[in-house]
Amino acid sequence: MTSTILNETVFPSEEIWKKVTINMLAKSLSELMHEQIAQPEITKVNEGITYFKLPTDKESVYYTFSAEARLLDYWHIHKESIKKYENGVVNPSMDVPTFFIENQEAFGIESFTLAHYIEELLNTLYADAAILMKGRLSAKALTDADYQTLEHQMDGHPWVIVNKSRIGFNPTDLQKYAPEADQNTKLIWIAAHKSRATFNALNSIEQTQFYKDEIGEEQLEHFYQVLSDKKVQVEAYVFIPVHAWQWNNKLLMQFTSEIVDKKIIPLGLSEDVFSPQQSIRTFFNVSNPEKHYTKTAVSILSTGNIRGLSPQQMDIAPAVTQWVSDLLKKDQYLKDTGVILLGEVATVSYLHPQYSTIKKVPYQYNEMLGALWRESAVKYMQAEERLMTMAALLYVDDSGKSLVDELIKKSGLTTEEWVMAYLKAYLKPLLHIYYEHSLCVTPHGENIIIVLKDYTPQRIIIKDFVDDIVLTAEAREKLPENLANGLIQSSNKENIPLFILIGVFDAYFRYLSNVLHVYSGYEEKAFWSNVMEVVLAYQAENPHLNGKFDKYDLFTPEFKRFFINGLRLHQGYAERTGFAIPQKGGKLENPLALLRQEQPS
Repeated sequence: MTSTILNETVFPSEEIWKKVTINMLAKSLSELMHEQIAQPEITKVNEGITYFKLPTDKESVYYTFSAEARLLDYWHIHKESIKKYENGVVNPSMDVPTFFIENQEAFGIESFTLAHYIEELLNTLYADAAILMKGRLSAKALTDADYQTLEHQMDGHPWVIVNKSRIGFNPTDLQKYAPEADQNTKLIWIAAHKSRATFNALNSIEQTQFYKDEIGEEQLEHFYQVLSDKKVQVEAYVFIPVHAWQWNNKLLMQFTSEIVDKKIIPLGLSEDVFSPQQSIRTFFNVSNPEKHYTKTAVSILSTGNIRGLSPQQMDIAPAVTQWVSDLLKKDQYLKDTGVILLGEVATVSYLHPQYSTIKKVPYQYNEMLGALWRESAVKYMQAEERLMTMAALLYVDDSGKSLVDELIKKSGLTTEEWVMAYLKAYLKPLLHIYYEHSLCVTPHGENIIIVLKDYTPQRIIIKDFVDDIVLTAEAREKLPENLANGLIQSSNKENIPLFILIGVFDAYFRYLSNVLHVYSGYEEKAFWSNVMEVVLAYQAENPHLNGKFDKYDLFTPEFKRFFINGLRLHQGYAERTGFAIPQKGGKLENPLALLRQEQPS
């Protein structure tokens, strides 16, 4: 048995392990410098290249590297320049966990935190190595790839260092369920008693018909028969799709009494085949692409939080979808942009009989069972249009070719024309949702789908907005109280512009501008000039919002830094009643303010 397991195990080569190590060291240096956690010494500046020395907690050990400065205090690290010196001699055996151990005191990391963080580092390195062992597609090939192929080629969150830690998955789970494994799967259907489970949906959705459409009429009849054979009332149950990992690792043991008491009744596998999206727990229906995306609970630690499904958010998601869609569909400006918000049309949440009675219980214990159905973007496609996750615009293949550059070449446009088309498609509707409707969403790469025609952005589709929506005081006044109480709210005027300044500029444009600069030869300042042009054009088109433009100023000279990696390194792994929120502090110079200063008066 042991020899069989070992024979079936594939390990990365030394070359691949070295490559993922250097990649992560470069990312760690860049992001830790951006968050002012790592503060290396500048030893020389020559022809636009800055040379650094990073001392460690050990006097005998230091690192050197070179980098190119970018706006927003970002550094494009030259990977091949990273060297580790020990007792004055280059030590070729660099590894990422040791790098953090050597800088524990300098980076301000508690020992308990460091041990947990190294576990996340090693898991991420393993996943990165598995991707290289499988092979990455060329940027050119991805220009014509379908939506799910693109989803499965993405490199993970660009800001988070430990972006594939997935604590809870073993290597076999990664091969089955990680998006980069590119494996289809089936979901497990269970019946859940209404004394524990709550079904919520848009007013236009009738529950029985919804299940017929999602499950299939013939299979639904089979499920009814299973319930009848168990001598229970069919109408006393709702149906929940469950991720196979969640069933095996959480439900079988944590919900045993519920299964024994027939509060939960296993029904069988889905007839439809599903493909995981970037978020792991949300599935695309391969068998019927126009059917809803299905979001399930998968209680693994991934990019900072355990990925269950909140009963509170499940309860209000369809109603929030209804309210937002009613609000936005009356807006002619948004209609003209073609923007689509994918509705979260139905949900089921299930309360655990014991954990749900504990006051201030860690959030993950109440989020182990539930489901959410989101509209499929496929049904909104028009002739000759294609879908692409916006995260793909940051993709650089193993030969140093970028996907965005290949798209520009195939479009026949100049780089500036293509960038302006993208910014009009992406930024203008976001600005309008933000300024006209006082709604703050989190529009990073994974949450945005770009609609392309002739390899050129036409419009965007926004998904997962209910989870991330934040209410300003103005929006709070418009929203029914029962919905407003379930959403994140911000009463701090200073924080409101940060949803664009951090959520768009720092969390995405910082990376995209660098990719264009390095791999397309499009100057960083040219990109930010395009951004400024689109912002000013939007303001000119909407003079009735001038008061808000002044109140929530996108040309503010500085804005706060966001410590995404510092969340783990400095706030630790203590359990909480809700998601951990990264801290803000310090100052970043705003590229738009810098450009405005440079303009002749």
